[in-house]
Amino acid sequence: MRLQISRLFEMLYILLERERVTAPELAGRLGVSVRTVYRDAQVLCEAGVPLYAERGRDGGIAILPTYKLSKSVLSDAERREILASLQAMAQTGASQTDTLRKLRAFFGGAIEDWVQIDFADWSGQRDALVATLRDAILSRQMLAFDYYGESGQRTQRRVCPLRLWFKGSAWYLAAYCTQRKALRTFKLTRIKRAKPVQEPFPPEADACVPRLSPPQVDEQIMESFELHIDGCMAYRIWDDFEEEEITPLENGNYLVRASFPPGAWTASLILSYGEHAQVISPAALRNRIAEKIRKMHILYQT
Repeated sequence: MRLQISRLFEMLYILLERERVTAPELAGRLGVSVRTVYRDAQVLCEAGVPLYAERGRDGGIAILPTYKLSKSVLSDAERREILASLQAMAQTGASQTDTLRKLRAFFGGAIEDWVQIDFADWSGQRDALVATLRDAILSRQMLAFDYYGESGQRTQRRVCPLRLWFKGSAWYLAAYCTQRKALRTFKLTRIKRAKPVQEPFPPEADACVPRLSPPQVDEQIMESFELHIDGCMAYRIWDDFEEEEITPLENGNYLVRASFPPGAWTASLILSYGEHAQVISPAALRNRIAEKIRKMHILYQT
């Protein structure tokens, strides 16, 4: 009985999606005889589904085009929202396109291709990593990989992957690390050679799930600074800073007042502007940048 119900729904999906389908084609797709197809069509008719048959070379079994399975449950806006959300999830690989096809047939509407998500970097090598992480999270499978920390040291990690996060301009993996025996966040660009491990999740990993939250920075330790940046770098400024942090100057240049997490990343960002950015304050950051420039000068003199 359960097999027949599944087959009836599959027939309904096909007929909702197509204008008409021949009985032999339906039989081939459903893996049954033509006689069974006609018998199933009769069952659907008795259930109130308006099917009809057309004879001739272009004939077949069809469903009235005005019929929609979801008339009374959801509004048009709710159906559009569900389809748009599933379409976005399908772009990430977290939702099957077949499921999307079936729901589109149910709702009787087209899907707007409103978003395109590509996890791959420009080298095309990182797409495989995201697929590996996705499969491990959904199947609750442990992972082993090499990880490069901020100091550049490579360590081998064995983790229980729990969730992917996008924060700022980077993707992160939240996972329970079996070496550290704690919840840890790993930047995807630093994960190398990830592979599944055939081991079950320990109970401690499940205990971490209620504590999951995106990476945060304590506002009290944020490093505030002021920069003068040449106008020729405008294309970069609007990428790196928020609108309220940027003050256009009369000479065409910019004054930037921002706060970033302390560490090497802030200095690297400023230095990436080369001769087109100058630290105004604080003095400690200005001196740190000057020292790095001095060392670079020595490096290029040798």
